[in-house]
This record gives sequence, C-alpha cells and structure tokens, in this order.
Amino acid sequence: MEINEKLMREMKKKMDIEMDKKEIEVTEHWKKELEVIYRKRYENLSSLQVDIKGLMDRMANRTAMLSRMVKEAM
Repeated sequence: MEINEKLMREMKKKMDIEMDKKEIEVTEHWKKELEVIYRKRYENLSSLQVDIKGLMDRMANRTAMLSRMVKEAM
C-alpha cells in the first residue's frame, strides 16, 4: 500500500507545525528563566555570573537528557 503524495505533504505540514509549536514553547521557557535573572538586582558581577552559570548548567542537563532519550528511541 503506497501513501499518495498529497497525504505525505499534509502529514509533513502537520509535523512541521507541531515542531514549530514545541520550539516556541521551549524558547518561551528559557526566555522566562533568563528574564528572572535579568530582573534581579545584583550587588556584584560574580553573583550575576553564578546565576548565568546555573542557567547554562540546567540547559546543558536538559540537552543531555533529551539526547539520551532520542538515542534510546532509535
């Protein structure tokens, strides 16, 4: 049974839309996290650097976790 071209295009379009929605959600999440850091009043640069490093570490952990999930699913 062969899937026709029209159906394939529709499926691809739906998948692209869903992926775009997920990308928006992820971007908004990290933007909110960064806004929290931006709004804080820091007494010195090192305090700001600690918060930025914490955000970077959380992002790296999330990336590593998602990478493992993708590899396991394949």
